[in-house]
Amino acid sequence: MLRAYLDIVIHTNSTCLNINMLKQITLACYAQGHANQFINSDTWAVSELYCSMLKSFDTGKVEKVNVNIRDEWGDFLGYYQNHASVVTIRNHFDFGSYSTLNKREKKLMQLEAVHAGMMQVAWKEGWNTDSLLDAYNQCLEKDLKYQFSVGRPKSSPNRIYKIGFWCNWDLDIFELYWILSNKQDTEIKREKFITKHPSVGEFVYYLSWKWTSYTSVILEDKYGTNESWTTEFGDEIA
Repeated sequence: MLRAYLDIVIHTNSTCLNINMLKQITLACYAQGHANQFINSDTWAVSELYCSMLKSFDTGKVEKVNVNIRDEWGDFLGYYQNHASVVTIRNHFDFGSYSTLNKREKKLMQLEAVHAGMMQVAWKEGWNTDSLLDAYNQCLEKDLKYQFSVGRPKSSPNRIYKIGFWCNWDLDIFELYWILSNKQDTEIKREKFITKHPSVGEFVYYLSWKWTSYTSVILEDKYGTNESWTTEFGDEIA
């Protein structure tokens, strides 16, 4: 098992059950201009996958964990800061070994780093670590693949068809597919719809969509770019 250490920040989110949930975990080299900042574009998917397994984990006032990794820290190794809703921890990471790994091995090394950092935060904050261990194991059960349905499918105006979206968020790519099904939820067709850099994948959590006719759907990004995409299903439902 490869060993990795991290710099972590955590955020919380209130629910109707009055549970404060972790909003985000980041794993990155935050030293401006550092040679190892190349990793920052690789780490989104694994961090988001791990965080997605903690939806019912109460983190108190902590909302975001930012794991700041470098291969040299000196006296700052293990630095821990809890500021408002953000926790920060600095850990060592073997970038030399990382650069020699294949894609799955890189994702596993990232998972080890995220999990190690979260365990450190748990010890500092007095959290029960069972949920973190479960999150780690669930990531392995999913083969480190962050793939999920986006929201719930919506019925066409005539209630004959449904449109839904499915996301594949990986180390080196972000893909969004539309899925057309009939009212019995039998899939008719699935097609890649949007491809983006994985570092901008967060917009998927803020998407909304609606049928604009019997054969057309508009998807809108409410995250900040205000992009929109329209899909026509004339051939598929003719």
